[in-house]
Amino acid sequence: MGTATPQLARDAPTHSKAAPQSRTLPITSIAVCLTVAICYLREFVLPNFAIISWADQTLFATNGTRIVAGQLTYRDYFQFVTPGTDLVYAFLFHLFDLRLWIPNVLMILLAAAGMFLLMLAANKVLRGPIAALPAALTLGFVLFGGLDATHHWFSVLLALTAMLILFDGSQYWRIVIVGILCGVVASFTQSKGATVTLGFLIYLFGQTHQPDPLASRFRKSLVLGTAALLTFLAINGYYMHSLGLTEWIKWVVIFPFRYYPTLPAQTWRSPLDDFRNQTGFLRWICIPFIYAAVPLVYVVFFRVMYCYRRAEPKQPWNQLLLLAITGLALFLAVAPCLSVMRVASASLPGMILLAWLLNRCHRPGRIASVTLAAISLAIAVYLPIRNQTMHWHYLSLPAGRTAILDHNRYELYRWMASNTHPGQMYFGIGPMSLPLHLQIPAPIESPVPYEYDRPEHIAASIAAIETNRIPLLLLRPYLYLAGTWGYTDEHLQPFRTYVEQHYRLTKTFPAGFEVWERRETPTTAPPHTTP
Repeated sequence: MGTATPQLARDAPTHSKAAPQSRTLPITSIAVCLTVAICYLREFVLPNFAIISWADQTLFATNGTRIVAGQLTYRDYFQFVTPGTDLVYAFLFHLFDLRLWIPNVLMILLAAAGMFLLMLAANKVLRGPIAALPAALTLGFVLFGGLDATHHWFSVLLALTAMLILFDGSQYWRIVIVGILCGVVASFTQSKGATVTLGFLIYLFGQTHQPDPLASRFRKSLVLGTAALLTFLAINGYYMHSLGLTEWIKWVVIFPFRYYPTLPAQTWRSPLDDFRNQTGFLRWICIPFIYAAVPLVYVVFFRVMYCYRRAEPKQPWNQLLLLAITGLALFLAVAPCLSVMRVASASLPGMILLAWLLNRCHRPGRIASVTLAAISLAIAVYLPIRNQTMHWHYLSLPAGRTAILDHNRYELYRWMASNTHPGQMYFGIGPMSLPLHLQIPAPIESPVPYEYDRPEHIAASIAAIETNRIPLLLLRPYLYLAGTWGYTDEHLQPFRTYVEQHYRLTKTFPAGFEVWERRETPTTAPPHTTP
């Protein structure tokens, strides 16, 4: 692809104008409506059974329930990202009660908002039918593994909003708004906030057409950085004060670098693990496309821009550069721990640049564009149909009606619903909390045999279990993970000893989950041995 760049550039059109509003509005509306319909059919089983997710959005939704219950982020429960997503979930639960459909509807709205911003940006640099290609690629390839309502989507949408504000100029009022948005981005994902802010600062110095004087660029950079910092402090200052600055830095700054990568799924091995965790033949199409197209499109674009920005002065290079910088900043923030969901959510600017590059190829580009669009749209249609025709198990839980695909999980929820009651204190597998309205008093949910769970969290969890005399624990044995990269169970020994002394194993589910019920009187458990 890189070797063909010079020929592509020579054959390129000399300018690119935004399509008339009368043409872009219907296309944008259709794209947003399709996104809502496709995502609804993937998040719900008709007519309105919410599908329980075991993805990361469940963790953030559970944190939202903790805030509603009066717990404070960082102090009462463990968190290592900034609290924006937890606060959004808490607000929604406060507004609509603890309902199971809220994370699903939230993901639909996030995807629709992403599509809307995508089309706004695409119509700034593309004209004609090619402007619809980014939407087509997003509906299938991007949303294949991107439906997970976490901080990644929030921060991406805020970054795209800031990017669109800069699209039409860098006046001071725009710079202030962009700085504020950068501070909000960092309040959802601190790493994305840092990379996106740095990217915008680089953009202010790298504009190609009618750049500001150097002194003006420095002033604008200072304004942007100051607005971002003040906004970040306004949102996070309360937590810094409540927790203490040193303790806050320990969890929000140091932990993501030092301990988060100790999980096997958060290392350079994560793409392979992510691929294995996906099922079906579509993983052989969508995952390679996302992992290959997103980084490569920036490499090719910067090559084209370096070679031909002077030869093609009518091209919207400033806007294209801003797209590339924003997309690259979002990608670099997740590069240390790649997953399909993280790369997909950060890929929207890359889809626009890919369409722009293909548009330069004329006939080969049109063939490639039509082929990719057809494959992506076929995937977008197939996934909801497959979802609606699967064999689902239905349950009415305290948080609402739900559809569960896996029979083992269905039996797990059914048994837990029959043996717990809403408001009961609970410790164990996280996805049980919201659907069953169970309360988790410990700082963590279920400890894992990696350095991710710190000794102070293990000790605090034991204390919370004992103080609340939690009647039931739902755990998964750790030995099935033995031999995996980073496995270390020494720090879990106090927890395992406590459980064996104060609880007895009463039930084991086929999926490996264990129910431990509290003993009336503690016993002296034998030392735990590992085979």
